[in-house]
Amino acid sequence: MQSPVWMGSLPSMIYANTILLLAAGFLLAGFLIIAGLARRSASTAAYISVISLLAALGAALGAIILRLAHAGVPGQSQSHSLLFNWLPLPGVGTGGTPMIALGISSGSLNLAFFMLFLFIVLLVQVHTLGMLKYKSIPPDYFALGNLTAFFLVMAALSINAVQMYLMLELAIYTSCCMIQWTNRPPDRPIVRRILLPHVIADALFVLGITIFALHGTPLDHQLLFGHAPTRMAGFVPGIEQPIASLNHWFPGLTWRSLGGVCLVAAALAKAGQFPLHTWVPETIPGLSEANAMLAGTVIAGGGLLLLAHCVGLLNLNAALTVAMMGATTQFCGSCIALVQKDIKRAVAWLLIAQVGLNFVFFGSGNEAAGLLGGLLTALIYCGLFLASGTVLRASGGQRDMSQLGGVWRRLPITAIVSGVLVLGAAGMGLSGMTEIMRQGLLHVHAYAWKIGEFGKFLYWVPLVMCYVTALALTRWWYLIFGGKARGQPLEEGELAVQTFPLLILLVGVMIAGQPFVDLSGLFAHVIGMSGIRHLRHIPAGFDGMLLRPLEWLGPAALAVVALIYAGGLQKADALRRRTGPNLVYRWLAADMYFADLFSVLVGFPVQVIGKAVAFLDRWVVEWMLVTVAIVIRLASILVAAAETGLNVSFWERLDRPAGGAASQLRLLKRNRPVVYVLLALVLLSVIALLAVGVSK
Repeated sequence: MQSPVWMGSLPSMIYANTILLLAAGFLLAGFLIIAGLARRSASTAAYISVISLLAALGAALGAIILRLAHAGVPGQSQSHSLLFNWLPLPGVGTGGTPMIALGISSGSLNLAFFMLFLFIVLLVQVHTLGMLKYKSIPPDYFALGNLTAFFLVMAALSINAVQMYLMLELAIYTSCCMIQWTNRPPDRPIVRRILLPHVIADALFVLGITIFALHGTPLDHQLLFGHAPTRMAGFVPGIEQPIASLNHWFPGLTWRSLGGVCLVAAALAKAGQFPLHTWVPETIPGLSEANAMLAGTVIAGGGLLLLAHCVGLLNLNAALTVAMMGATTQFCGSCIALVQKDIKRAVAWLLIAQVGLNFVFFGSGNEAAGLLGGLLTALIYCGLFLASGTVLRASGGQRDMSQLGGVWRRLPITAIVSGVLVLGAAGMGLSGMTEIMRQGLLHVHAYAWKIGEFGKFLYWVPLVMCYVTALALTRWWYLIFGGKARGQPLEEGELAVQTFPLLILLVGVMIAGQPFVDLSGLFAHVIGMSGIRHLRHIPAGFDGMLLRPLEWLGPAALAVVALIYAGGLQKADALRRRTGPNLVYRWLAADMYFADLFSVLVGFPVQVIGKAVAFLDRWVVEWMLVTVAIVIRLASILVAAAETGLNVSFWERLDRPAGGAASQLRLLKRNRPVVYVLLALVLLSVIALLAVGVSK
């Protein structure tokens, strides 16, 4: 790795950081204005939200132009930070007393995701304007949209992993409020099911940073709590070394690797990855625009960005955990999406499957492919959720894809844009996703063959699931837009305010993935790894035969789906009714019974722990407090009795107690012998202790 070079003048960098803070301030100001002045009119709140987002986007573009104008090499400038040192950590690190730092970092990776989050939230809010005429949306929804955007951009600019995690957590909570308030009637158990995996992830994250605080190196403390002056660190040396064996399950497990696995689990939960992925389908009852915002920011981008900040803390065990969980999620999501009928539920499972593939790339060492794939996934699936919202509005809320079909006649622009996005996600070369998938899988191939026989599954599962994902994506598009209408005709047509964001997203996807933009090289430069342009030879054999034609996945899958569903759903239904496929279909349609499995493995233990804590609180802690209170009261009575000599005036004073203890003191008055017995016991105890002390 080359040593970092600070490019550009320091004053210009300070001005750029100040402008970025101003952009975030516009978002917060929009939230405050809507919450304080525009709570009665949803349309006024919507326009204030859009205007504040446009102002923030303009300020962010100004900051980027200022940085590029003063940079020695455009697009290659290093991270420049605005720091506020807080809470010194004596004895940790070198070069003086380190601090827990707060602030912003305007590196290339930070700016890329800053613009991504801001861009997605703006387009989502514009798309929501088209829903005001057809659906009652509270003004607080737009206020929360601005607040969510504020937390997201602050997460993108975070200077350390802890700060980023807290910002992402707040963004998820505000997104849950958006989903709750647009779901009528409100369903509180849904929010609890969404937040439960995040509570578990929070506990694991706290455990991970605690382990690193106790057993980490000075660089670990810099990455977690402070700011490392070097570039965002790459993997710990050894990623290219062969792994000896996995027969003993993670050989050489240390405190540092355990802490890395805890941080990995927290990042996986934010991105909806196995085993804490069950919260993503639970977000479906909310407004489609809220789903699009959550999918394009936190799920597709936030988890990978958090992992990029923690990558310097990961060793081989933690990195392998990332790849394994990503491959498992891709398998589960692709297979489940293949049989879904709900228009948004299918997109949700496809989203976490695609994000799982990016985590496989990241865990195998090609962070550049993982980050660029995550950026394109965010744009693509934000567009698919927005297209789903347009279809739901036009069809009167029909979510069953088997009752749609032929929608392209009334929604031609939505059909074309979503079709191109589907081809891009499936591997069509228009979006640049094909090259990312091929290079990422080549890197996985080299990584997996060093592990041994077990590692080959790490390559074969993602490769085969790319074909299944392409089939599920094209099935989703064909059942909605292709063929003949199978249900009620559409009630509404397209609105310009809803097709415009889709077209902008399509342009963004087609630009971001092209070689001349070279976002991969930019990401690789920041994290110190190779980009995706450095090709390796495609392996010979059957695996190479499957890897070469990735750019034909979309068209081939579309041909297969058209062949199956041509003339209606009869062929697919006949296949599903067969005994073997029917069992598999029921298993997949029930989400592989993940809800039941999650309730057994997570929900039931949490309930047991909650009941145990309630029992201890009621029967142990409460009685301990009561006992302590009684002892203190008796001690005060005994002291008072000693002062007054236990005369009649003392007992007369008990008739006038203060506060709520009157009944207790009257009870003690009626039981004078108890007081004398307790006093005698205390005196005997004191005499016994004195005797023991004298004997010693």
